[in-house]
Amino acid sequence: MRFKNKVALITGGSSGIGKATAEQFAVEGATVAVVASSSLAKAEKVVKSIVKEGGKAHPFVADVRSVASLENLITDVSNACGPIDILVNSAGVYITNKIGETTEAEYDRMLDINLKGTFFAINAAVPAMKERRTGKIINVASVLAYRGAPLYSLYSTVKAAVVMLTRTLACDLAPYDININAIAPGNTATPLNENIRSDPELMALKAATTPSRRTYSPPEEMAAAILFLASDDARAMHGSTILLDEGASAGAFWAR
Repeated sequence: MRFKNKVALITGGSSGIGKATAEQFAVEGATVAVVASSSLAKAEKVVKSIVKEGGKAHPFVADVRSVASLENLITDVSNACGPIDILVNSAGVYITNKIGETTEAEYDRMLDINLKGTFFAINAAVPAMKERRTGKIINVASVLAYRGAPLYSLYSTVKAAVVMLTRTLACDLAPYDININAIAPGNTATPLNENIRSDPELMALKAATTPSRRTYSPPEEMAAAILFLASDDARAMHGSTILLDEGASAGAFWAR
């Protein structure tokens, strides 16, 4: 019960890593604000599951591309649950782009959801954390912030920006006893990549280039790292990013 009497807000909390994180925070005593991007029903489904298991959670919806929506979210969560102790920025999209064929709309969607949403969620939550001189903020970056990949130039760029945002904001927030850190997942089994995981040829290629031979990590392991960063055990960490990529970024590898 590391998070008893704490309030944790999870954007992107209705699926994937965000959902697993919301569930684990609830198990450890937190009151969880589960935030979906467009459908309150998706957040309510996760909340019902948490409450059924004896946890405390409330559903919310917010468009992370909108500053006003994020500001209203922080106000609504604070009014319903109490002061926000923990903010997890898990909302994001994972899409490819072909250079020479990328549209402005694709560019804007990638940056607005993955970077703008993260920045302005923090921007809205920080004033109250500063006033209380306490807070934990965890961002979700990616292994592709550290290595290039064909068709992922935009995704890699915005996730690298999330890593640097985490580092620079630590300089602003550490004096207020606010810890901001990040995780950088590798391939993680979520609804966003079900089509890839059902393709035997692609899975064989991933297995051959993954040192641990675990081609997709479970989202619960990403959530466990997030909970560590939100705990007192990570009190000395400011601006760090934890790589959780099955060894993919450690160096060149090809199974023999």
